Amino acid sequence: MNNYSKTIASLLHYNDVIRGTLEYAIRKESYDKKFYDLRKKEVKLEIENQTPLKVCLDNSGEQGQKVFEQINNFYDEIYGDDSTIVKDRQEGISVDHAQNITILEQTIQLHEVINDIVNAHVSGAIQNQQFEKNVLEQVLKIDELYYRGFAFRLLLDELDYLFAEYNKARQEAKGGITPQSNFIQNDLSKVVNLCNLTRQKSHITSSDYYEVVDPLFALIEMTSGRRDLPVGKNFGQVISELKKIIIDHLIRWENEWKGCYIPFMNQFIEEARAEAQKAQPQA
Repeated sequence: MNNYSKTIASLLHYNDVIRGTLEYAIRKESYDKKFYDLRKKEVKLEIENQTPLKVCLDNSGEQGQKVFEQINNFYDEIYGDDSTIVKDRQEGISVDHAQNITILEQTIQLHEVINDIVNAHVSGAIQNQQFEKNVLEQVLKIDELYYRGFAFRLLLDELDYLFAEYNKARQEAKGGITPQSNFIQNDLSKVVNLCNLTRQKSHITSSDYYEVVDPLFALIEMTSGRRDLPVGKNFGQVISELKKIIIDHLIRWENEWKGCYIPFMNQFIEEARAEAQKAQPQA
C-alpha cells in the first residue's frame, strides 16, 4: 500500500469503531463488554496519538478543532465514565434506550464527518495519481453500502417504535394532541432527519441499494400522510415487509463486507508491523 492507501485504511478502521456504537441503539438483553472496552479505548486513542486522523485535524485549523470537540463529546456522551446512556456495570453493559435518539444522532453525524475526511483523501489520491484502484475501490464501495444498510435498519426500528408510541398516545387522548404526543413527534422528526442525512451523504448508485432506500422513504411519506398506504395493507404489514427487505440485503452486504474489509485490514496491519520492525534500531 502507498501512503494514501494506508491513511485511508486507518480512517476506515476508525469509522468502523464509530459505526459499532450503533449497536447500543438495538434493544437486546446483553452487549459484549469486550467490544465496549475496545471501542471506548480506540475512540480516544485515535485523537491522542499521532494517527492520520489527528494529523489531518491538527492541520485543519478551526474546522479540525470542531471535529476534535465532536469526537470528545461523542466519547463523553456514550463511553465516558459519567455517561447516562451506556453504563459499564458489574453485571454487564446496560443501555438507556430512552436515549436512543442521542446514540443515533451522535454516531451517524460523527460517522459522516469521518467519511468526508476519507473521501477527501480519496480525491487527493486520485488527483496525485496515487489511487490504488485494485486495493481500495471494492472495499470503499462495500464499506459504505454495509454502513448505510445498517444505519437504515436501526433508523427503521426506531421509526417503528416511535410511530407505535405516537399512535398509542393519540389513542389514549381520544385523538387529541398532548405534550407526550408532541414529544414523540419531535423524536420522529429527528429520526426522519437522520434518514435524510444518511441518504444525502451517500455515493452509492447500485439498484440493490435503492431497493432499500425507495420503500423506506415511501414509508416515511405514508407516516406523515403524504402518501397513501398500499391497497389492502396496514402500517404493520408495510413495516414488516420493509424490515425483511432490509435485513435480507444487510445479511448479504455484511458477508460481502467481511470478505473484502477483513483481508484489506489484515494487509494494512501486516505492512504496518513490517515497517515498525524495520524502524527499530538494529542490535
